[in-house]
Amino acid sequence: MRASTVPPTAIRPARVPAVPAFAAVVAALAALLVSVLVAVPAQAAISPWMSWNGVTVNKASIPADGEDITTITSVAFDRGTYLVSDVVRGQIGTITTGNDATYRGTGEVDLRGLSGSITLTARLYRGKYLVQTVYKSFKVVPLDTGIPAGFPTLNTTGVPVGTTLTPSGDLVVSTPGTVVQNLDITGCVTVTAADVTIRKSRIRCAGAPLAVTLRDAPRFVLEDSEIDGRASTTIAIGWSDYTLRRVNVHGTFDGPRLGNDVLIEDSYVHSLVRDDSVHTDAAQSTSGVGIVLRRNTFMPDPADGLVNANSALQFGTETGQQLLDKVVIEGNYFDGGMYTVNIKCSANLGSVTFTGNKFGHTAKYGPALAPRSVSFATNTFADTATAIPVSRCN
Repeated sequence: MRASTVPPTAIRPARVPAVPAFAAVVAALAALLVSVLVAVPAQAAISPWMSWNGVTVNKASIPADGEDITTITSVAFDRGTYLVSDVVRGQIGTITTGNDATYRGTGEVDLRGLSGSITLTARLYRGKYLVQTVYKSFKVVPLDTGIPAGFPTLNTTGVPVGTTLTPSGDLVVSTPGTVVQNLDITGCVTVTAADVTIRKSRIRCAGAPLAVTLRDAPRFVLEDSEIDGRASTTIAIGWSDYTLRRVNVHGTFDGPRLGNDVLIEDSYVHSLVRDDSVHTDAAQSTSGVGIVLRRNTFMPDPADGLVNANSALQFGTETGQQLLDKVVIEGNYFDGGMYTVNIKCSANLGSVTFTGNKFGHTAKYGPALAPRSVSFATNTFADTATAIPVSRCN
């Protein structure tokens, strides 16, 4: 038997793609990738910011009205909400894309009834998802404060513009001589030591009896700062042996309580909160010796303007030594209240003098009610320069 023979042409090697063909495929894929990268430009990451009238809202003073605020970010979004203290204040209604690959959303923010430093929050969404939250702070300024030139306003009190604040919670100071500054205190302050100074700080205290509590804290000083009672704290500060200087006080039921050895100067107490359980006063004393109020603005009426507070200044002698003596009230601007200045007719009074103060006209009953022993000299209406009438109660 003969062996089988296979012709050489019947044995074929495995087929391998030609090199030129493989290179062509790779080249085509690379070209496609380049075309995609060119068609979709990369977004440059930016820090989100907000603008008002074409300028940044940071450190701006914006009127207490409906104002258009624009949020600018590199994160894509298609709707948004503006909030202050978790309360919705506006919706972003117009969204555009800039040439710099940013997204810009504009909406009207209702700032009415607000005053002082606030934080505006923009919550940005894409579809049903929250994609970014932006926080920016600025000052809200009443449209027409009616404050005469030369008296303290939001522009001359509180934390100076440009100050960088460090976040803080409730603050307790118990070491004598401590100096605290540049804090954003979301909470309340308690001081239990002598010679403590707090400056260039914001205190936002909610739901407490006092925003600043002084216990055995002689010679305490608060200056170039803000006390915000968040519409729920009863008293701004109490009680004795302290100084307020260029302080913006608002959002409490009562402003400072005045005991012994109190000096308040160049400060602004305003836009307090009316509550039926509290006599709302910009400053109040129920007993004190050595009280000096100088070059301040006291306007206690609530920001909504719908109701009157009790008074800008209320004096009586129901507690402590049950005496008011060595009280000097000079060069202030007072407005609002039922009587703007109300000194209880039965108060036990030593020396109490009002000199060179200016008054507005919005009190319900009149500028002043006081016993005859209280001295009023050169106190006038701010607009007419005529002497104010003082209703005498004994």
